[in-house]
Amino acid sequence: MRFELQFKVYGNLKIINHSIEIKQNPYVIRLFKENNQFYISISKKIDSNSDCLPTLNNSNGIKEIIFPKESSYSEMIEYINHIESFGAVDNKIEYIDKIDVEFKWISENKEDFFSPFTSIRRTLQTEQNLDIISQDWLFQTVIHKRQLGELFIPFSFFRDAKNMFNTAKYQTAFCTFYMMLEYFFHDEKRGWGINNNAFKNNICLQSCLNKTLNQIKLYSDHFIWLNEELKLKKKKYDEEGLLTLINLYRNDFSHASNKSKNRNVFNEQRFFSLAFVTSVLCNFVVIKKRLAPFVSPSELDEFYNR
Repeated sequence: MRFELQFKVYGNLKIINHSIEIKQNPYVIRLFKENNQFYISISKKIDSNSDCLPTLNNSNGIKEIIFPKESSYSEMIEYINHIESFGAVDNKIEYIDKIDVEFKWISENKEDFFSPFTSIRRTLQTEQNLDIISQDWLFQTVIHKRQLGELFIPFSFFRDAKNMFNTAKYQTAFCTFYMMLEYFFHDEKRGWGINNNAFKNNICLQSCLNKTLNQIKLYSDHFIWLNEELKLKKKKYDEEGLLTLINLYRNDFSHASNKSKNRNVFNEQRFFSLAFVTSVLCNFVVIKKRLAPFVSPSELDEFYNR
């Protein structure tokens, strides 16, 4: 049996005879065009003990598909990353979609099929609940343009970051979320960045950090990640700890000299929780800053503290 990964390829490409194939032991790599869409696949021979096989669990009548761990096919992904980068340099490959992936288990004869599935497609969930945009919302938004001032600038970072987050570009999403935070809470002496103690003199930031810490407790995976990260940095689960952690990652992502520590586009999933936690913080800030222009200056501190 062969285990195969198949990806969509985007770019201005032309393939003679619609298909090319090479062999690099133990892999077979094929680039082809089908129904006006380019694909690349990489496959290898596996046996019944392979970690690349899926499993099907049946617990209390609920069936659950367990994908193979990525470590079992990590070298195959490395080949795809390699082709993607050099294809952008030497040809016109724009990118290879590694989110939308088809996993295949292909029988080479009648006796060697030992997978519960022949194929499974892993896709990014893109369906979202639709928000109704009313005439009243449009009217209120336009009529208060002058009162809302330049909020459209930091909110544009929030918009961009959400779009990046929804397409699993977690590192870039985090950096863009940070830009929104920096717009509101930057160190005025330096003119950039956020001081680790900025929350002590900014009630809005302090309140939003506190709300984020409480909100994250509702998401067990992200809560565990945040606690582990704070322990590694020898910080407490408090406002100062969360802000320091965010600042440390912002500093790391400003560089590319360390492939495991700095920004690495082939390592997005590792930073899912970081982007999620920062998005929660930004969401609380957006709510406060969106409503603040309609609050009396004498009541702002109380409003931010709610």
